[in-house]
Amino acid sequence: MKNWSLGIGISLIFLLQSCAVHSTKNTSPTFREAFFADEEAIADFLNKGMPQPSLVLNEGWIFLGKDSLPGISRSFSTDVQGESIQLPHRITFANHSFWYHKTVDLQEGILILEGDDGVQLWIDGEQIRRMEGGDFFQVAAKKEASITLRVVNNAMAGGLQKMGWMSTQEFLSWKNLRSSERAKALQLRKVQLLTDDQQQQPISSTSQENELAQLPMLMTSPVLVLGSDQSYFLRWVSEKAGEATLTFSGGKEVKLSSATGIFTLPIDGDVEFELWQEKAYQGKFTFSLPRWGKKIKLAIWADSQGGWKRFDRFTKLIHENQVDLSIGAGDLVNNGSEEDAYPRFLQKLSQMNSAQLLVPGNHDYDGYYDDLNPEQLQQYLFRENEPRYGFQQLGPVGVLTLDPSENFPVAIAETSEQGKFLHSVLNSESWLSSSWKMVVLHQPPYSQGWPGYHGEESIRAVLEPYFHAGKIDLVIAGHTHDYERLTKEFSGNQVHFFIVGGAGGGMEPEGRMSDYPIMDRLIKKHHVAIAEVSASVFAIRILGSNAELLDQLTLTKKGNKK
Repeated sequence: MKNWSLGIGISLIFLLQSCAVHSTKNTSPTFREAFFADEEAIADFLNKGMPQPSLVLNEGWIFLGKDSLPGISRSFSTDVQGESIQLPHRITFANHSFWYHKTVDLQEGILILEGDDGVQLWIDGEQIRRMEGGDFFQVAAKKEASITLRVVNNAMAGGLQKMGWMSTQEFLSWKNLRSSERAKALQLRKVQLLTDDQQQQPISSTSQENELAQLPMLMTSPVLVLGSDQSYFLRWVSEKAGEATLTFSGGKEVKLSSATGIFTLPIDGDVEFELWQEKAYQGKFTFSLPRWGKKIKLAIWADSQGGWKRFDRFTKLIHENQVDLSIGAGDLVNNGSEEDAYPRFLQKLSQMNSAQLLVPGNHDYDGYYDDLNPEQLQQYLFRENEPRYGFQQLGPVGVLTLDPSENFPVAIAETSEQGKFLHSVLNSESWLSSSWKMVVLHQPPYSQGWPGYHGEESIRAVLEPYFHAGKIDLVIAGHTHDYERLTKEFSGNQVHFFIVGGAGGGMEPEGRMSDYPIMDRLIKKHHVAIAEVSASVFAIRILGSNAELLDQLTLTKKGNKK
């Protein structure tokens, strides 16, 4: 798309509404699509990166060691023999804390830290909490400051990558510039979406700019989400907080308020409505809930993880397959505290034209390793106080979704609310009467594709008794960036394990893997899975980036296990 210069008379905008794509009746300005719908049109805005530090502090570090002790509120003695290193530093030890130390003269300002998956900072034994919006830490001037860092690695490999310093004024200037660029990108996008390139005039007055500001646009199109309690809701993001007005077919009018611009509409049936906010008409939308009959069709994927172009292809492929439900098994974004990650993700989901069941991964928690409270994940993808795990009955399939990332290291504690819920579901009549019993979580119990990683022992420990009891048929996971499957017997009961970690993020290194477990199939190509399920057949196809068939497996059973 062209990079148009910003400009059109507001009075002209109001003359063009007969071209509105959603309704011929409305008289309010209409945008042709959401802000994030065409990423080429906003490429300059999306490509703006992190602030550049004035001073790079990558030398003179001591790597103190690692541990896998539980808990996020921790400390570590610096009185140990360490190893001198330079950054970046990266090692493979899943679910470990990596500890670093350095003594440096600090000036008042902002430290910028980068590490997988999160970084905690202590200066002279006092913890400094991160600022909002990234791994930024405000520090005071101090001679010979004793810096201790903990890199929280909830993935397979991690470590401290970078550390830099910039003045507070430089940091504030960067934030102001980002805010200005955002406002400019929004204004330009509005003009592009209200007009065509034959009808541009410069904005010539502040009053015209103010008029344009009263036309809030959608940042994302509405997305249908299946919540943890088996209820459905629509979720969309607007440019502005405030009040939205929905007029449903039949004439019923509903007003929704949002203090954040993230809007939620609970629904219990098919809906058709027109949407307004302030002076802007935001479109006409129709949604149908899945019909859970004897046969269903699912899309299953994981680790979209900021690979936006690849994920874009898969969202359209899923749309072409006309699935009843799309299941995302974690690492939905690359950095859970990045400002625009979840709105971009929601817009991609809207392209699937299906309901969504979303499971968190460790990268969705990134930026929140001070307290393991992933605020943006909760705000954008779940409802207030909604658990990030649940049970769904999808026709012949019972689905238990889990979130081991709420603990460090990843685990589901027996006595936790999630642990109690897990045991309650797996022993319930609803679960036992399901033709297929499927557990979905991000971290796999078995994996071979990453050298030095074999899957999660904590997940095996909590689920293996149910494998032996014949109470689980399938386990779906991501985390390892490849496709893997394994069929394994437990006391005469077969369990089928799938890793579908190829929806966008980078693949695991070709030709390198662990010695065990030996998977039945291991393919290091981007992919999604399409499963067609009845009471007696679970048929799954693995499709590559060009819809090519990478693998397929058909499972059959007689009757229901109990």
